Amino acid sequence: MFKSEKAIGELIRHMRKSSGMSQMGLADKIGVSYQQVQKYEKGINKLSLSRLKQISGALGVPVSVFLEEEEPVRTGEARAVHAALLNDEAKLLMLFRRLHSKKLKHGFIEMLEDVVRISGNKKS
Repeated sequence: MFKSEKAIGELIRHMRKSSGMSQMGLADKIGVSYQQVQKYEKGINKLSLSRLKQISGALGVPVSVFLEEEEPVRTGEARAVHAALLNDEAKLLMLFRRLHSKKLKHGFIEMLEDVVRISGNKKS
């Protein structure tokens, strides 16, 4: 089952905020009003594939992020943990994309690999 309009809208909102972009900023990048962005984020208006491609481009993420199948329904603590992981992953990705130097990006990846190796790849 694919994501609902509301789930896609929530994901757009989350990714937009994680990247530090305002609704107006996203609206400017995709050529719509900020009110239209609000409607997309609330799942009120349906998104065409071409509009979704524009949004993914503006947010610097692949369009597949919005189209992947829904995960099984989570409840309580599992949902909170999953949301926290998504927040951390999105923040990491958005910060990484703000690095413009290939040298810095490469260095960051090497550092992260070292941290994972040192930690023994343990999950906490």
